[in-house]
Amino acid sequence: MKTVFWRTLVIIFIILAIIGAILPGMPTTVFLILAAWASSKGWPQMDAWLLNHPKYGPTLKNWRENGTVPRKAKWLASIMMLMSAIIMLFTPAPLLVKIFTNLIMFVVAVWLWLRPEVKKQVKAQTRVLNDADILIDLTQQILYLKKNKQKYLISSGKNGIGQEENSGKTPLGWHCIAQKIGYEAPKNSVFVGRVATGERYSESLSAEQPNRDWILTRILWLKGLEQGVNLGEGVDTFSRYIYIHGTPEKNQMGIPLSHGCIRMHNDALMEVFDAVNENALVYLSKTALDLDKLT
Repeated sequence: MKTVFWRTLVIIFIILAIIGAILPGMPTTVFLILAAWASSKGWPQMDAWLLNHPKYGPTLKNWRENGTVPRKAKWLASIMMLMSAIIMLFTPAPLLVKIFTNLIMFVVAVWLWLRPEVKKQVKAQTRVLNDADILIDLTQQILYLKKNKQKYLISSGKNGIGQEENSGKTPLGWHCIAQKIGYEAPKNSVFVGRVATGERYSESLSAEQPNRDWILTRILWLKGLEQGVNLGEGVDTFSRYIYIHGTPEKNQMGIPLSHGCIRMHNDALMEVFDAVNENALVYLSKTALDLDKLT
């Protein structure tokens, strides 16, 4: 049911974007941003198509990576929507169409002004380890949750440590949790493209698909915060779909075996998931950390 809801929203926003491309005053890009946001929740194929669109893809990727909207763009879109709303009042369109269209534009304008604006980026070097909500020691294969002062074994990328796209390696440096996915999903729920398939992992299901890379229970989707290191073209953690996610209990922890993500056993992952919020800071270190000294 949730998938149908998100896909319906995607279709509505794309139709409005097409109208915006034809009708003066209607913003196209804003509706495409909304379509990309909705597709990321429940339509991975459309999400990929939008992000790789030759004309609008780069704009959508930039918005997704930074989550900010310049004030100038907010004013421009708002003025265009206001003009369109006034014009709509004097058209022969049915009253319900006028009300619905203007209501949609009002909601979009409110949403747009609630988006954060571009701020001067704080250099990652100014952060210290105690700023992190989660520390991941890739040498010792340990995740440290600051709030609970708890350590968990993990499994990082089998191909080693690295930022490069399509490398299968686990990135380094400062990140944040861009999205938390799977809030109410039962333990061992199977995810594909960040959408629950309705399957529950079991040994029999594993035997049927022995080569499947299982993403289970919860997803913490990471976004890099260091331009040129883990943020931006060719090295972008978010675009590489690097997660902290659940894995079958039979998969060994403490050894790098993943395709680049951070794997955790499900009970441990659920503890971490419930303890942190979106935008929580995550630091991945190649150097062994003395976690016992952290406060």
